[in-house]
Amino acid sequence: MFFRVRASLTDRPGALASLASTCGDAGLNILGLQLFPDLGKVTDELVISTPEGWTARAVAELVGGAGGDEVSVEPCTTHDLIDQPTRWLAAAQDVVGDPTRLPELLDKLLGPHPERWTATEHSRAGALTALAEAGGPDEAASAGGRPRSAGVSYAVSPTGLVARIGGHTVGVATVAPTEAQEVTIEVAPAWRRLGIGSALLQRACDLVAERGLAEMVLLAPAEDEGFVSMVCSTGMRARIRVTQGVLQARIPLAGHGARGSTTPVG
Repeated sequence: MFFRVRASLTDRPGALASLASTCGDAGLNILGLQLFPDLGKVTDELVISTPEGWTARAVAELVGGAGGDEVSVEPCTTHDLIDQPTRWLAAAQDVVGDPTRLPELLDKLLGPHPERWTATEHSRAGALTALAEAGGPDEAASAGGRPRSAGVSYAVSPTGLVARIGGHTVGVATVAPTEAQEVTIEVAPAWRRLGIGSALLQRACDLVAERGLAEMVLLAPAEDEGFVSMVCSTGMRARIRVTQGVLQARIPLAGHGARGSTTPVG
């Protein structure tokens, strides 16, 4: 039998190897694998074959016992082993030819429940929707109630700011409750160099400025290669230096204010 398994694993060395070893010991063969990284965790999608008699529940219990969280298991066929880039390229060709097929294609590629999609899958859905809109915006806009875009949303959190795609956190800006208002920014590896860090920095400046401070201190490890380019890309003036292995950028906040696109979250 074939099953498609999706589970979240802690983002640490050896987590996937441990799951694979557990599956192998039980006689389950992993035939396909996709990885969807988020901050602090990785969503793994596996296509596995099992001996006769295995049920979806038994597979879920095995994966959960190996450290998997948010486990979902459903029967599938060998069709799910088709190379993913090939499936998406074929879907792109189909949706350009007929934009009204967008809902059908997204259901085949990702399933009918957008709340279960990873950030990467929301981004892919957004790209396919953009193709449909280019070919026929009226049809794509009304296609099954799908969102017109899968862009990044930014919100205020109890510790600073979060950047999300489809409900998945892809970046955070943490504002330390200190007099200097020290800020750190982290973006998930798969989502770097896309402007998310710069957008978080700009919004963090606004957030700190609202507290009546004239300056903010941005911190990062000295080996962070994208630190300087992130600061420069915003057009901000900053005094940057390295102190005891830590990069510091002191940023004046004159002219910063609230951004209407940032909403509070609990």
